[in-house]
Amino acid sequence: MGVVLTSDFYTRPTLEVARDLIGKVLLHRVGDVTSSGVIVEVEAYIGEADPACHAASGLTERNAPLYGNPGRSYVYLNY
Repeated sequence: MGVVLTSDFYTRPTLEVARDLIGKVLLHRVGDVTSSGVIVEVEAYIGEADPACHAASGLTERNAPLYGNPGRSYVYLNY
C-alpha cells in the first residue's frame, strides 16, 4: 500500500495541492469491499474571492465542507 497523505499535504496553497493530487490513488473501504481510483483531473478555486467557487456566496449548509479542516472532499453533482 502507498503512503497515506497527512493533513500537512493539504495545508498548503490550493493550486499546489491541486497539482500534486494528480496521479494519487483514492481508496474507499466498506467492510470487505475496497474501491479505488486514480485522480486524473482536479478543479481548484481560491475561496470567496473566486466567483466560480461555491464559497463565493459565503458559508452555507451545502458548501460547509469547504470551510472545514484541510483534506476533506467536497463532492457535488455536475450536469
